[in-house]
Amino acid sequence: MKQQMVPDELAELLNTAIYKEIASNAFYIAGQSRTRDPGAKVLMKEMADEELKHSEWLKRLKEKGLEKRSWYQKEVPNLRISEYLTGSDTLENASLQDTIIFAMKREQLAVEFYARMMGVIRDKSAKRLCTRLAREELKHKLRLEIFYDDLFYQEV
Repeated sequence: MKQQMVPDELAELLNTAIYKEIASNAFYIAGQSRTRDPGAKVLMKEMADEELKHSEWLKRLKEKGLEKRSWYQKEVPNLRISEYLTGSDTLENASLQDTIIFAMKREQLAVEFYARMMGVIRDKSAKRLCTRLAREELKHKLRLEIFYDDLFYQEV
């Protein structure tokens, strides 16, 4: 298979995104050993698996190029639950609730990173990729927020 050349901005974005996904995968794997809560361990494993899938997808994009790619632009809702919660800066001995809050905030930081990158990057393909990556991170956050809401929201 012949590898397509990608513009420098796009290549840098892909390299950065791949690195971020690999780092997130490692973070969630390490987080599994920092908690005794079985639910938190399962959640960390699921998040690690998602981050691994993203890094593999990005590596394939880097190999094949994405000039002709267009993605469905469905808007992802933002429940903003994590914006009203405080949590620990570490997962050491974290409960399931602490783990979910931590993960929501981590995903929000990733959304904000890609949103900032969209304002800096000039390459149109790279901008589209930033939009897609921000949406993927927002989907993770939404999944966590729904999970949190289902577990911890008490109707009055």
